[in-house]
Amino acid sequence: MAGAALLVAATVLVLEREPAVTAQPVGVVPARTAPFGPAKSRDLRPGAPPKLRTGGTVPVRLDLPARTATAPVVPVGTGPGGALVVPDPPQTVGWWEPGALAGSGTGTVVIAGHVDSRVAGIGILAVLPELAVGEPVVLTGDDGRAVRYRVAARREFGKAALPADTFARTGPPRLVLVTCGGRFDPATRSYEDNIVVYAEPV
Repeated sequence: MAGAALLVAATVLVLEREPAVTAQPVGVVPARTAPFGPAKSRDLRPGAPPKLRTGGTVPVRLDLPARTATAPVVPVGTGPGGALVVPDPPQTVGWWEPGALAGSGTGTVVIAGHVDSRVAGIGILAVLPELAVGEPVVLTGDDGRAVRYRVAARREFGKAALPADTFARTGPPRLVLVTCGGRFDPATRSYEDNIVVYAEPV
């Protein structure tokens, strides 16, 4: 409950379609929720010493078996403005490092990526609007462990209406996949919505 309360201001911004030479922020994480940059498995309370997180594995690969789609996963943090930053090539996705580890017993594993790029083409997460309930999602960890999930729900939200608990580090374990969707606004060169897929551990 306390973790969710810190996330009231969380929003996810839509991604640029053209030009997409430079990676754009795709989410704003509340300052008290995550420090700038990767967390390196730290306790995020002010002044807390570094300590290892246990009970999970750092995700390094995402697989959508029913779509024969695979992508490398890299850790991401937040930029100077507090925005969640994802890898520039849309065929690579970012794992929000201050969040839960894959296979952890609590909290949300957040994976985000660009839907497309005029320069680099279609992103792996462009298939999110097509994922059906029950489809498998697999995260492989840096220890070789495969953590399996199944799609439970898919939602579309306005860019300023992402649910506050998207970045929750407490609560039941789950995986959240985020990319852009909805109408592309050529005036702002951005999408109006975000596609969010929720998956539960198998």
